[in-house]
Amino acid sequence: MPVVLITGCSSGFGEAMALGFAERGFQVVATMRKPTSAPASLTELAAARPDDVMLTALDVTDADMRKGVIDTVNARFGRIDVLINNAGVGSRGAFEDTPDAQLRMMFETNLFGPLDLIRLVLPLMRAQGSGRIINVTSVAAMIKTPFMSAYCASKHALDAATAALNIETRGTGVRVVSVVPGPFKTALPQNSLDRAASAPYAAIAETFNRNFDGLEAGAPTDVTPVVLAALAAATDAEPLLRYTAGTEPVKILPPILQALAPLEKIGLHLTGQD
Repeated sequence: MPVVLITGCSSGFGEAMALGFAERGFQVVATMRKPTSAPASLTELAAARPDDVMLTALDVTDADMRKGVIDTVNARFGRIDVLINNAGVGSRGAFEDTPDAQLRMMFETNLFGPLDLIRLVLPLMRAQGSGRIINVTSVAAMIKTPFMSAYCASKHALDAATAALNIETRGTGVRVVSVVPGPFKTALPQNSLDRAASAPYAAIAETFNRNFDGLEAGAPTDVTPVVLAALAAATDAEPLLRYTAGTEPVKILPPILQALAPLEKIGLHLTGQD
């Protein structure tokens, strides 16, 4: 049975992917910062299939924990066929108001932690002669959204690294691809590192946040498209570089443009939205 290691499984995409891969016949290692608070769906699955499903602690910003989880999984299962870097953190606020420590936390979680996990699994996958690394990015990697500069930058960087790594590793039998979700209703907004806007940005931020909150409130709760995209990314014989889920232009662009348009009316002129 192939083995998949998934980060950020306490809820949302990670929880759903762990369940979906287990149903597809994978041995699943579902990681999260606090396995004692794991969702019931995963604790019940691990109890029912103790030989195939493992819940373990991982804070992706902790280097010792990253190495420890790779060593533990390799010792238990003898291989890692798929790594899914799903854990991430969001952030909203004006760039000028965002302290350096918060920027670094965003990149430690959304970029540097995933890249180090890739570095750790590559020798194992090369030895196997095969492997699939899936980085869960975001439509924010493609669409540059005001008041989300740190999040967009970290996801854009992960997307760029994915494309470069895929060229480097494909000759060894390892492929590196992205799953690119659009807006879905998950715990990301509740855990977002948001900051109130200072006076120069207060009016603009109020307008943007009101419109963006409406977009998030109307987002779908069924994350099945993300699970299906991840399964395809893991199993397609010749994988795409990017698998999108919920990013169809007809569905996503009008509400985003509607959210951005009012900003121009109060003096913010948006340029370079390519």
